Amino acid sequence: MTTVNDIERALFEWAPLSLAVKDDKVGLQAGERHKPVRRVLVSLDVTQAVINEAIFQARADVIVSHHGILRGDFRPTDDTDAGALLLTLCQTGIASVAMHTNLDAAEGGVNDVLAKMIGLKKVIVFDKTTGIGRMGRLPAPTTVRDFAAHCKKITGTCAARYHDAGRPVQNVAVGAGGGGSVLEEAIMSGCDTFFTGEVSHHAFLTARNRGVNLIECGHFATENVIVPEMADYLRTHVPGIIINISRAASEPYQCL
Repeated sequence: MTTVNDIERALFEWAPLSLAVKDDKVGLQAGERHKPVRRVLVSLDVTQAVINEAIFQARADVIVSHHGILRGDFRPTDDTDAGALLLTLCQTGIASVAMHTNLDAAEGGVNDVLAKMIGLKKVIVFDKTTGIGRMGRLPAPTTVRDFAAHCKKITGTCAARYHDAGRPVQNVAVGAGGGGSVLEEAIMSGCDTFFTGEVSHHAFLTARNRGVNLIECGHFATENVIVPEMADYLRTHVPGIIINISRAASEPYQCL
């Protein structure tokens, strides 16, 4: 019988714990390690809607996610959102396993999948500190506007923001999710364009000052690409259990 511990171990074989950035609490978030697992729900986030889906629709024994619940100083009380989620998981007996920055950095992980989806070739790791960022080359140069439209379509986001530095797009650095932390490394690596999920106002100013194109397509949209890959990985490496992809997980905002 497959257990929660077997699920975590298989995922760590893909995205080792050693790849996670300091203080990122990856792995088992809640639940019993030796609980038998028959059904798994895979999601980018663990929200109350996803937990309800796990209980009533998927009948899941464990939720496997990219974003974890445990951040900073937490307590399993209903005083915080994270605490309330942990309480619900513990009360319902559903385990939670998260692969976060270790899966960002892993070979075949979030950034590799995103780079492949947008058409980059000869992809390398440009961020040597965390191993998270990727950079590759488009087969032919294109305009920032056209490439932003392409990225919007590929990720399924409702909006794309961009800064056009007046340069053709060909050498593209990728930092899924909140990519601002690797923007400087991307620029130093020689990209003409940085593609990410979300960055601050000041990151756009930096891009303008440094003459680099910047495209932003949303945190959820740029990372949700890994969810089908996680599901397929579990089907291959942990056979004999039912794997479902969450339908309740979605962008936390709408666009006009």
